[in-house]
Formats: sequence, structure tokens, C-alpha cells
Amino acid sequence: MQKVYLGSDSMGFLDHSTNNIIIDAVLTDTGRRKMADNNGSFKVAFFSLADDEVDYTIIQKFGRTVGKEKITKNTPVFEAQTQGNLALKNRLLTLPDPTIIRLPTLSIAGSTGLTGNTVAFTRNNTTTNTLQVEQRIDSETRIPDGTSDVMFSVFVPDRFLTIQNKAALQVEPNTRIASYNIVRGSTTEKNGASASFVLQLQPGLDDTMFNVYGDGTTISTVVAIVGDQSGLRKEFSVTITK
Repeated sequence: MQKVYLGSDSMGFLDHSTNNIIIDAVLTDTGRRKMADNNGSFKVAFFSLADDEVDYTIIQKFGRTVGKEKITKNTPVFEAQTQGNLALKNRLLTLPDPTIIRLPTLSIAGSTGLTGNTVAFTRNNTTTNTLQVEQRIDSETRIPDGTSDVMFSVFVPDRFLTIQNKAALQVEPNTRIASYNIVRGSTTEKNGASASFVLQLQPGLDDTMFNVYGDGTTISTVVAIVGDQSGLRKEFSVTITK
């Protein structure tokens, strides 16, 4: 079975043989398009940091002092990505309470068509599925302030799927990943955000699409949901059967 991921795997590490590179910054494809428009729409208003490369089990193994030193000196750092949907998988947070020891997670439990972490479609029968995303936390009575999301970003492979009654904010031309904003509908009793949306098959999924992007009978792909405030990320698989 062929799996179609959110983007390509092309990624490099910064050269650590010298200490000349302090910050590696590039414009994403979207940023370059806005700059090329030359109409004032290109403005850098915010930035985010992430620790995608860090292996925190090193601290568990060597302790905080030695582990921190090993991470600082030995961790390879990714080159900056021009495709925004591939970068910042694990965003860092600044929280009002520095004593917080647990963060919430994102769940899609209760969604239709969901088995485990996979949502199933069939081309002629099951063409829509309603997804419910919810923040949850274990061993705590309340989700900490500063981590309850007001909005979620949903990244969908535009060749196969769309979100019903929603217009995509943008579609990356190389990966064909469409991004959508989903506003939370309510909060749970633990102050967690909850939202729902309908994932829908694109029309025109013919046999050629199944042969090119699948194994002839099934297309497998991935959808990602990111909390805009918390940075929490949830990915789930989607199968489309002919």
C-alpha cells in the first residue's frame, strides 16, 4: 500500500563543523509569494520556536545538568524549511504559570468513520465523515490557562479531501496541502477546547488517481490538526477505498 504524506522528506541539518551559523532563516513558499506581490501584504508579525530535534530522554538518562549539556552540544539542528507545513512540529510555549507539569493532548475520539487512528472513506458510499477534535488532560482537574485553544489549523491533502462548507486559507502549490481554520465550538468541563468539522472527499477521484497515488484500490494519506494557541498537534490516517 502506498502512503501519501503531507510533504516530501527532503530535509538537512545545519553544519556544526563551524560555529558561524547562529540563526538560519528562510521565507516559506507563501512568504515568497506575498513578497512577490509587492502590495504590502508581506509583514512579519509573529514568530514561533520549536524543539523538533531534541531528545529529552537524554535528560532522563544523564540527569538535568549533564543531559542539558549533551543536548546543547550534540543535538543536530534542522535547516530552515521553505514549506511551512513541514516545520515546527513541536512548538514551544510561554505559559503564565511556570509550575505546570502536564500539558493537554488533542483527541479525535467520537468521530464518525474512526477506527483507532484511521478515518475510512469509500468513493461511492462514505464520502463524508464528521470529526470531533477535543483537548484532554489526564491526572488534572483543569487544562492550564494559556493552553486552551480558540482556533485550530487543519492541514488536508487537497488532491483527495476538503472540509465541507469551508474555504481553504491557502494551498501549498508543491505539496497540495490545504490549510483551514476551525474555530472552537465550546469548552469542556476541564476548560479544553472542542470543535467539529466535516471532512469530505473531493469529486473526481477516478481510477487513475487510485493507480497513481494508491495501490489501485486504496489511497492512504494523513491529515494534521494543530492548536493555534497551544501548538498541540494531532495527526491521523485517512484511507479512501475505491
